[in-house]
Formats: sequence, structure tokens, C-alpha cells
Amino acid sequence: MLHGKFCAEAWDAVSRYIYTALQDGSIMEGWTKDEKVMIAYCNDGTRPVVLKIEHTDEE
Repeated sequence: MLHGKFCAEAWDAVSRYIYTALQDGSIMEGWTKDEKVMIAYCNDGTRPVVLKIEHTDEE
């Protein structure tokens, strides 16, 4: 769950994963043990950030 402001560069890094997860897809197939977990990297060279995105099912 996102709270507050979200960096535009970080959103650029994760948006494709978010849209894929929303459609129940997996673009990390074969890269992670759990296909509902996706890893993205923010391309800010001075402050690199690794982002872990988990697709959860909520009722």
C-alpha cells in the first residue's frame, strides 16, 4: 500500500510491474521462486533503490 508522495522515477520503474500484477500476470516468471513477487530497480544513479512488489489477493 502506498502512502504519501511517490517518486516519479520509482513509479516509472514499477508501473509496468503494477499493471501486469493487476491483470494477474507475471513478468518475473523463472526469475523468482514466487511469481507474485516482482523486483524493480529505480534508475536514480545517486540513490539506487531496490523495490519489491508483491501481488496479494484481498477480499
